[in-house]
Amino acid sequence: MAIEEIDFSRQIYSNFRIFLELMSRKIREVLLVSSPYDAFIMEEDGTLASRIITEYSGLNLSMPPRVTRASAAREALDLLERRDFDMVIVTPHLDDSDPLTFASDVKKKRPGLPVNLLAYGTRGINQALQNVSFEGIDRVYIWTGNSYLLLALVKNAEDKMNVDNDTKTARVRVLILVEDSPIYYSILLPYMYKEVVRQTQAVLQTGLNEEHRLLTMRARPKILLAHDFDEALTLYNHYRPYLLGVFSDTRYPLGGTMDDFAGVKFLSQIRKELPFLPLLMMSTDPSNSEKAREISASFVDKNSPHLFSEIHD
Repeated sequence: MAIEEIDFSRQIYSNFRIFLELMSRKIREVLLVSSPYDAFIMEEDGTLASRIITEYSGLNLSMPPRVTRASAAREALDLLERRDFDMVIVTPHLDDSDPLTFASDVKKKRPGLPVNLLAYGTRGINQALQNVSFEGIDRVYIWTGNSYLLLALVKNAEDKMNVDNDTKTARVRVLILVEDSPIYYSILLPYMYKEVVRQTQAVLQTGLNEEHRLLTMRARPKILLAHDFDEALTLYNHYRPYLLGVFSDTRYPLGGTMDDFAGVKFLSQIRKELPFLPLLMMSTDPSNSEKAREISASFVDKNSPHLFSEIHD
């Protein structure tokens, strides 16, 4: 009787071929537009480019983006005419323009290009803090010196670009973070990405070679950020079959008006429909822990000195 010969190498390649189709859109070129003063404030411990490379290397991630810096809006717009960029990061103080006008000019040239405002404090960006969706600026981040914010900023943009394809292709899982405060999501996103990457790496099979480990990392859970109830509900309804968990603040806008219990209402609706989905409610008011218990959600105090360890648990 003839014994069928099995090509195990071809079988293994076939199993990993699906990962080649994931994360097909990457942030490879970043345009940083900052005045010399802003650049000095944020780069006194090393350039942003070197920080991104360091964090990618530290987490064994491949292909860190290249950062090109422009010191003025006109210089940045000229660069956009001559080169392709995947993301623009602008700081609040520009010598020849302001971030809103500059962002609007960028969108006229490249409507789909992400433009993020990176500030080193809340001073001077009150308008941004009140309405993070104002025209031109896709998202506002607060620089606190944590270089993981740069990695999170890039990875969150990549997740947003790839989530539709990757969930359909490989049923990649999704985590939703609902937070309207740039200060808090600038703190939470870096930690969440760092934790997701490390936990994903920890469960990879030890028998995989380096190439296969890098490919498998593309299937890590996506993290999607929502700023209000309506945006969160849209994400939930769209990615419900792929949800791994939901992290939600307690107070954020609902129907255009700030609602003290929007998070409670959102998580309560999810709990009725998905009884076993992990839910985490966050609040600066410890008394909201009782509301979390009523809907069988975990609770963390955002002012807790053990915030990150509690999120980890």
